[in-house]
Amino acid sequence: MRLEHLCDFDLAYTTDFLLVQPFGGEEGAGYGEGDGTVTGRLSGRVRWVNHPRRRSDAVMLPSTDGWVETDDGSRVLFTFEGRTPTTGPQAGQQLLRVGFVAEEPYAWLNTVFAVAEGRVHFETLRALIRVHECLHELE
Repeated sequence: MRLEHLCDFDLAYTTDFLLVQPFGGEEGAGYGEGDGTVTGRLSGRVRWVNHPRRRSDAVMLPSTDGWVETDDGSRVLFTFEGRTPTTGPQAGQQLLRVGFVAEEPYAWLNTVFAVAEGRVHFETLRALIRVHECLHELE
Protein backbone atom coordinates (compact mmCIF):
# COMPACT_ATOMS: atom_id res chain seq x y z
CA MET A 1 0.00 0.00 0.00
CA ARG A 2 1.15 3.50 -0.79
CA LEU A 3 -0.09 6.75 0.74
CA GLU A 4 -0.74 9.71 -1.55
CA HIS A 5 -1.47 13.20 -0.22
CA LEU A 6 -5.10 14.11 -0.86
CA CYS A 7 -5.77 17.36 1.03
CA ASP A 8 -5.17 19.41 4.18
CA PHE A 9 -7.92 20.57 6.53
CA ASP A 10 -7.49 23.68 8.70
CA LEU A 11 -10.32 23.60 11.24
CA ALA A 12 -11.30 25.87 14.12
CA TYR A 13 -14.16 25.72 16.60
CA THR A 14 -16.66 28.56 16.22
CA THR A 15 -18.45 27.58 19.43
CA ASP A 16 -17.16 26.70 22.86
CA PHE A 17 -16.14 23.06 23.16
CA LEU A 18 -18.38 21.47 25.78
CA LEU A 19 -16.99 18.49 27.71
CA VAL A 20 -19.41 16.73 30.08
CA GLN A 21 -17.92 14.27 32.58
CA PRO A 22 -20.93 13.02 34.59
CA PHE A 23 -19.34 9.96 36.18
CA GLY A 24 -16.72 11.60 38.40
CA GLY A 25 -13.68 10.54 36.39
CA GLU A 26 -12.02 11.25 33.05
CA GLU A 27 -14.74 9.57 30.97
CA GLY A 28 -17.29 11.75 29.25
CA ALA A 29 -18.63 13.21 26.02
CA GLY A 30 -17.99 16.42 24.13
CA TYR A 31 -19.63 18.65 21.55
CA GLY A 32 -18.51 21.54 19.38
CA GLU A 33 -19.03 23.11 15.95
CA GLY A 34 -16.67 24.86 13.60
CA ASP A 35 -15.58 25.88 10.16
CA GLY A 36 -12.39 26.04 8.17
CA THR A 37 -10.80 25.37 4.82
CA VAL A 38 -9.49 22.42 2.87
CA THR A 39 -6.76 22.63 0.21
CA GLY A 40 -5.33 20.08 -2.20
CA ARG A 41 -7.11 17.73 -4.63
CA LEU A 42 -10.23 18.65 -2.66
CA SER A 43 -10.47 22.33 -1.83
CA GLY A 44 -13.06 24.73 -0.48
CA ARG A 45 -14.81 25.92 2.68
CA VAL A 46 -15.69 23.53 5.50
CA ARG A 47 -18.50 23.32 8.10
CA TRP A 48 -18.36 20.57 10.71
CA VAL A 49 -19.52 19.26 14.08
CA ASN A 50 -17.59 17.06 16.51
CA HIS A 51 -19.26 14.86 19.13
CA PRO A 52 -16.35 12.90 20.63
CA ARG A 53 -16.30 10.45 23.47
CA ARG A 54 -13.58 10.77 26.12
CA ARG A 55 -12.13 7.54 27.49
CA SER A 56 -11.07 7.02 31.10
CA ASP A 57 -7.40 7.31 29.99
CA ALA A 58 -8.08 10.90 28.77
CA VAL A 59 -7.94 9.94 25.08
CA MET A 60 -10.57 11.67 22.95
CA LEU A 61 -12.32 9.64 20.26
CA PRO A 62 -13.24 12.21 17.59
CA SER A 63 -16.51 11.67 15.76
CA THR A 64 -16.56 14.54 13.28
CA ASP A 65 -19.04 14.99 10.44
CA GLY A 66 -19.16 17.88 8.04
CA TRP A 67 -19.26 19.12 4.49
CA VAL A 68 -17.02 20.89 2.06
CA GLU A 69 -18.37 23.50 -0.30
CA THR A 70 -15.85 23.13 -3.10
CA ASP A 71 -14.40 25.99 -5.10
CA ASP A 72 -16.75 25.05 -7.99
CA GLY A 73 -19.87 25.06 -5.77
CA SER A 74 -20.25 21.28 -5.23
CA ARG A 75 -20.78 19.78 -1.79
CA VAL A 76 -18.88 16.81 -0.35
CA LEU A 77 -19.74 15.14 2.97
CA PHE A 78 -16.90 13.85 5.14
CA THR A 79 -16.37 12.03 8.42
CA PHE A 80 -13.34 11.69 10.72
CA GLU A 81 -12.99 9.01 13.43
CA GLY A 82 -9.91 8.18 15.44
CA ARG A 83 -7.81 8.88 18.52
CA THR A 84 -6.47 12.07 20.13
CA PRO A 85 -4.46 11.77 23.37
CA THR A 86 -4.92 14.82 25.62
CA THR A 87 -2.03 14.21 28.03
CA GLY A 88 1.58 13.11 27.86
CA PRO A 89 4.10 13.41 25.01
CA GLN A 90 1.49 12.57 22.34
CA ALA A 91 -1.05 15.17 23.52
CA GLY A 92 -2.83 16.68 20.53
CA GLN A 93 -1.58 14.12 18.00
CA GLN A 94 -4.44 12.71 15.96
CA LEU A 95 -4.68 9.52 13.92
CA LEU A 96 -7.90 9.34 11.91
CA ARG A 97 -9.92 7.34 9.41
CA VAL A 98 -11.55 9.56 6.78
CA GLY A 99 -14.60 8.86 4.63
CA PHE A 100 -16.28 10.86 1.89
CA VAL A 101 -19.70 10.89 0.17
CA ALA A 102 -20.08 12.94 -3.00
CA GLU A 103 -21.92 13.34 -6.27
CA GLU A 104 -20.26 14.16 -9.60
CA PRO A 105 -17.78 15.63 -10.26
CA TYR A 106 -16.39 14.38 -6.92
CA ALA A 107 -17.93 10.88 -7.00
CA TRP A 108 -14.38 9.46 -7.25
CA LEU A 109 -14.11 10.19 -3.50
CA ASN A 110 -16.80 7.56 -2.75
CA THR A 111 -14.28 4.72 -3.22
CA VAL A 112 -11.32 6.44 -1.56
CA PHE A 113 -10.04 4.85 1.64
CA ALA A 114 -8.18 7.58 3.48
CA VAL A 115 -6.23 8.05 6.69
CA ALA A 116 -5.04 11.24 8.30
CA GLU A 117 -2.66 12.62 10.85
CA GLY A 118 -3.54 15.78 12.65
CA ARG A 119 -2.43 18.14 15.34
CA VAL A 120 -4.96 19.69 17.74
CA HIS A 121 -3.88 22.90 19.43
CA PHE A 122 -5.96 22.81 22.61
CA GLU A 123 -5.20 26.41 23.57
CA THR A 124 -6.63 27.82 20.30
CA LEU A 125 -9.16 25.03 19.59
CA ARG A 126 -7.71 24.63 16.11
CA ALA A 127 -6.72 21.47 14.22
CA LEU A 128 -4.52 20.93 11.18
CA ILE A 129 -5.21 17.59 9.48
CA ARG A 130 -3.29 16.06 6.56
CA VAL A 131 -5.33 13.45 4.64
CA HIS A 132 -3.71 10.64 2.62
CA GLU A 133 -5.42 8.32 0.14
CA CYS A 134 -4.43 4.66 0.61
CA LEU A 135 -3.53 3.22 -2.80
CA HIS A 136 -3.57 -0.54 -3.34
CA GLU A 137 -0.30 -2.04 -4.62
CA LEU A 138 -0.61 -5.76 -3.90
CA GLU A 139 -0.21 -7.85 -7.09
